[in-house]
Amino acid sequence: MLLDFNKAKRGANPDSEFSKKDTIEENQMEQNFEEKLFEPQPSAVNEGRVSIQLTSVSPADGALLVGFFISNGYSQRLKFKRLPLVLIDSDRKVLARQTFGGEIVGKVVAGSEKACVVRFHPDNIYSQDIPEGCQVCFDVEAKGKAKGKAKGKAKAPQSIEFKYQTLPENLPVSQQQDLERILAKLPPMKPGEVNFSPLCAKITTQNDLLTTVIIRNSTDKPIDFEQIPLVVFDANQEEIARGQFDVKSLAIEPYKAILWTFDFGQVIQDRDIDLLSWHVSVVK
Repeated sequence: MLLDFNKAKRGANPDSEFSKKDTIEENQMEQNFEEKLFEPQPSAVNEGRVSIQLTSVSPADGALLVGFFISNGYSQRLKFKRLPLVLIDSDRKVLARQTFGGEIVGKVVAGSEKACVVRFHPDNIYSQDIPEGCQVCFDVEAKGKAKGKAKGKAKAPQSIEFKYQTLPENLPVSQQQDLERILAKLPPMKPGEVNFSPLCAKITTQNDLLTTVIIRNSTDKPIDFEQIPLVVFDANQEEIARGQFDVKSLAIEPYKAILWTFDFGQVIQDRDIDLLSWHVSVVK
């Protein structure tokens, strides 16, 4: 029997002492890098979130100058004690990793964003080739953490152990225990990822495909979804359905998991569909 969870229907559409060398003054940057960093950027302030947006990466005598904006979506100012950062490529391969002193950022006023520049030292750079499309993120594996009055940030556990954010109150205890065992056996995740794992699926008598998935959030901040484009493959690795779902009520806390059922509507059964094993992917 398919579990009756929240349902979405398819829509139409190293810690060390910090030195001033970590802070790059404006007169130390090449002019073209400075201009690129501070050129107007689309606003990235999201209410209830602290986010980071890469603007530029530039080599500098074996080091890397990395420019970015930090936005504070909280109602109170934000102050960092330490700033652990990681530079990753589109496949989430780590290109550079370093923890900086919080004075690099200083205070970020509520509801605002602030431009920053940091220097990744050569010893903290793991790739000589820095591709386009890379990202700078808060390093959830680092010991340092942002400190301030802002709420919603969670310290990354040494080993990510997920718990369900919520389960239906009327769910029998035995079924809750089964779900917890399934969650514990899911493949491990890297910090900073969001994962969709199949739980159960069925085709109704009306030929509607219903799938329940376990969504895990291994980032250090809440994740809010608005739309999720998904595609489902059966045991024969053949696509059987896809859809875009409006899920504005779906929010997952840091290091939590949630169950969600997606209704793909009617599927054309012009062949045998094997749901003994199946998987779901987010369409990029």
